[in-house]
Amino acid sequence: MLNLLIIDDSTPFLHDVELLLKNKFVIFKAENGKIGMNILRKENISVVLLDLKLPDIYGLEVLKRIHEEIDPLLPVIIITDYGDIDVAVEAMKLGASDFIQKDFSSELLNQKILKALNNREIKIELNTLKDSLESRHDYFVCASRAMMDVDNKVSLFSKENVDVLLTGESGVGKDIIAYEIHKRGPGKNKLFVEVPLNTISDSLLESELFGYEKGAFTGADSSKIGKFEAANGGTIYLPEISDISERIQLKLLSFMQYKEISKVGPGNAKKIKLNVRIIMATNKDLKLLVNNGKIREDFYYRINVMNIDIPPLRARKDGIEAIANYFLDYFQLQHNKKGIFISSDLLNMIKNYEWKGNIRELKNAFRSAVIFAENDSELKCELFPDLLKSIQTEIVNDNSFHAYINKCKRDYMISLLKKSNGNKTHAAEIAGLSRQGLFKILKELKIE
Repeated sequence: MLNLLIIDDSTPFLHDVELLLKNKFVIFKAENGKIGMNILRKENISVVLLDLKLPDIYGLEVLKRIHEEIDPLLPVIIITDYGDIDVAVEAMKLGASDFIQKDFSSELLNQKILKALNNREIKIELNTLKDSLESRHDYFVCASRAMMDVDNKVSLFSKENVDVLLTGESGVGKDIIAYEIHKRGPGKNKLFVEVPLNTISDSLLESELFGYEKGAFTGADSSKIGKFEAANGGTIYLPEISDISERIQLKLLSFMQYKEISKVGPGNAKKIKLNVRIIMATNKDLKLLVNNGKIREDFYYRINVMNIDIPPLRARKDGIEAIANYFLDYFQLQHNKKGIFISSDLLNMIKNYEWKGNIRELKNAFRSAVIFAENDSELKCELFPDLLKSIQTEIVNDNSFHAYINKCKRDYMISLLKKSNGNKTHAAEIAGLSRQGLFKILKELKIE
């Protein structure tokens, strides 16, 4: 249950509200503003009912302090004996979620509390979505045997709602897999928050992840929600996990064990219970980093329980055609192009190229090619300069003229067989060869 704080100087009123709400909330009570603020500093309060007439601090001043010192998005519902519209307007300007007179019905109070909590969730999501680029994670092409194994693990881990470690070379699509796990999991309707660890300095990372209290450091004029709290109910994605400091490793270890965080701040910060799945990723050898003292051994063994290793593109060539066609369609739609197609010769070049940058390199190559291509035309090899360069390099490095001729023959024959759907009689007719002559060439080139 969520924690609710009532700040009011009337003991009978505190008792009455507690009876109304105790089945839905854990109730905390304060008879003045000072006690209320102390409770807010120690407990993880989700909503506050605040009387305007308090014996020590005026209610609007308490409201202001709550949003400056505790949480700028904490829902506060003002309760008063007086239906003064001017005070109500002033309270709303200071950030009150709502306003209600003391002669309320239990149904009306519950409605206002629910509305305030929902509005808080919306505000958090809007603030986080400013930094979230979910459109980057819009494709998952599973067209190779190697990726089918990955897909099976994605399905299994996503349903179990476990923390996951993704490993693989740079550019293999770890961010795509991370988002796919999120989309299939129980938190799919909540936020997927990506935190680019290698772009945030170590001194700022802790407060970015876990938030901070007012006065935590110079310039912290109010408290701030961290990425973990913003992702509550959903997923937080931490790429390049190998780059974090030992201090952050310990904080993550603690969270994975207890599923609670504490904001950066003076003194003993309150614990906040969260339901967040962590997906971590790296392109480095974590075991080697453990041996070199860069990663804590206990951290390594904790995060390496549910691991998905994503193979490089060169190890899943049986899926390259499907990925290439996906990017072709995707960028035609994005750049208002149509009718562009991939020739069989170009497709063979794409399949045989190493793609050291993996999916990222292939995607960027197609983006550029489609931009420069004409509508209703074949994609030219010239639009893929890195592929052409690799072929030219092969020619220069291979001193044998006959070896190059054989390579051209092989590429031609593979393309020919594909065009004839494997029908060798038809292939021989297209090539102007006898069937026996075709078989002889195929045997010489070791093409089955």
